[in-house]
Parts: sequence; C-alpha cells; structure tokens
Amino acid sequence: MKIFTDLNLHENTPVRVQPQTGEWGPTQVMSTGSKKRARILWPVGFVAAATALFVFGHWIFGIIMNVGG
Repeated sequence: MKIFTDLNLHENTPVRVQPQTGEWGPTQVMSTGSKKRARILWPVGFVAAATALFVFGHWIFGIIMNVGG
C-alpha cells in the first residue's frame, strides 16, 4: 500500500491530451520529483514558521512582563 497517490499523471493518457513537450520534456509542468519534494517541504516549512512565531511571541511576552517589575 502506497502512502501517496501516483504523481505520474501521463501514464495512461493519449498523447493528444498530454502537455506540450519541449526538447527536454514537458514545458511549464512540475516534475514528479518536485511534487514529492513539495509534499515534504510545505509541512516542514509550516511547522518551522509556526515555531518561529511562537518563540517570537514568547520572547515579546517576556519583555513585556519584565518592564513592570
């Protein structure tokens, strides 16, 4: 059982409905490898951004709480 679906969308489609092909492959179409990398990098980036915001907020909160003291 695969974790992800098959990202090769051109497997069983006729040539007339496939994207235009340039000299080295399809033009303006994401490769299967880049789709796989995006599936990993987006969640990692989201967690990193959320963590950075939490740490920044915690730092600002600490500054605000020490001003009165």
